Amino acid sequence: MNDWDKQLLLALNGQWSEPWDAVWLWITNQHHWWWFYLLLVIWLFYRLPWRKALVLVVLTIVLIGFNDQFINLVKHWTGRLRPCNEPELRPLLHVLKCTTQKSFFSGHAANSFLLASLMQAAVGDKWGRWPSFVLFAWATALAYSRIYVGVHYPSDVLTGALEGILVGKVAGYLFRKKFSG
Repeated sequence: MNDWDKQLLLALNGQWSEPWDAVWLWITNQHHWWWFYLLLVIWLFYRLPWRKALVLVVLTIVLIGFNDQFINLVKHWTGRLRPCNEPELRPLLHVLKCTTQKSFFSGHAANSFLLASLMQAAVGDKWGRWPSFVLFAWATALAYSRIYVGVHYPSDVLTGALEGILVGKVAGYLFRKKFSG
């Protein structure tokens, strides 16, 4: 592990007061966001023709499913321990959550940025600035929460965000190209 990654982790982990712990634990739990995903689907069906919206929703689900599997392969291949499982770091960290799964790279960051980038690239001018801002703010908060709770290094989150943006932009571009007529 790079020293800068460790130092940045220690600087970013648990920088809020204890009452904020519950907020970051809530944010980091993907199951708490069902209402957000539901609003996104409703917004898509409101803004797009129903067939195009349906294809985009199905494409998103399939992409995230495949992306999860790819991330799991990378985690298995790299074998990087999570910060909360590193004996030298554990006493220095503010750990709110820990798992034995591997660390590199963050699936939460990858999939949230994939979703934000895909929507921005696929819907484009029909989308507007406000929904893109909300999606990228949500993705950023979700990604940071992984560092705050102690389960990812900043490089895990940054790599996940970049991978998600790349996959989302490419898929969104191809979606737009297919449905531009």
